[in-house]
Amino acid sequence: MSEWCIIINDKKGSNRSELLSQHFAGISPLVEQGILTCGGAIYNDDGSVAGSHLQIVADTKEQALEVVKGDVFATGGIWDLDSIVIYKFACAVRQPK
Repeated sequence: MSEWCIIINDKKGSNRSELLSQHFAGISPLVEQGILTCGGAIYNDDGSVAGSHLQIVADTKEQALEVVKGDVFATGGIWDLDSIVIYKFACAVRQPK
């Protein structure tokens, strides 16, 4: 298993508030299963939401991408799947929040 660092932009003009409760409901099982180790919104300099950052544990980059594609932000048209950046990530230090 590897950890994958994922950055994905929101589509211009999208409104994530409409799907936020469904998005959070889908996150809980991923956290409980150890698939999602970190995640949250990323912001533009003006304070508006730019997109999301995710840390996903998966065997392959393709499996990590499938986790992203299964999220309601992907299926509901919030995330711009063409903007996704995925890197294999080796965590050197992690502090609890």
